[in-house]
Amino acid sequence: MKKFKLTLLICMLIIGLLLIFINPIQNALIAHLSNLLNTTDYSAEDIKKNNNADADFEFEAVQSLSIAEVLKAQTTANKMPVIGNIVVPSVDMKLPIVKGVGNASLAVGAGTMKPNQKLGQGNYALAGHYFEKTDILFSPLYKASIGDTIYLTDLTNIYEYKITTKEIISATDVYVIDDIPDKTVLTLVTCADKGTKRLGIQADFVEQYPFEEAPAKLSEAF
Repeated sequence: MKKFKLTLLICMLIIGLLLIFINPIQNALIAHLSNLLNTTDYSAEDIKKNNNADADFEFEAVQSLSIAEVLKAQTTANKMPVIGNIVVPSVDMKLPIVKGVGNASLAVGAGTMKPNQKLGQGNYALAGHYFEKTDILFSPLYKASIGDTIYLTDLTNIYEYKITTKEIISATDVYVIDDIPDKTVLTLVTCADKGTKRLGIQADFVEQYPFEEAPAKLSEAF
């Protein structure tokens, strides 16, 4: 009986420790995966191929990220259809852009919300997870301000945008990712109010220039 009680006590202790440390472990894994895909030696040709990969675009079906999904993403990181990078210097945010909004894609970076969207054209929409009191994934966007610059690249060109709107919207306001006549914009969407609403950021297109011709400090940011 004493042995059973000791075993039970040890199990409860282990479970308690897991509950305490599971979020920091998950956050560390996400940060590691994002950084890994940011620094992996992708080429412009790799990105062009990844643009043709199959992907999940059911944004309405996106669920909160679990440790199980993060661990699964870690095993498939080398197969992720990375198609670019996004950098927001003002809030120290740098993430890989991954095709689609499947669980694995959103576990490591910014996911594209429409199948045929193209950088520098129409309304380029990206989604990402938010974790309170962290600086992983789209969490830094809460610190972004109107007028901040956002850079995206596919390693062929760099696309510069400037934030024009930042607001809390309804989870059903999917129109924000629709194309806007005669406008070229970037839309970023993440969770708000514990998932019941969304933070929507929209930025106007400023200019595009070849990756090789970008200022050294800017190309190094990617």
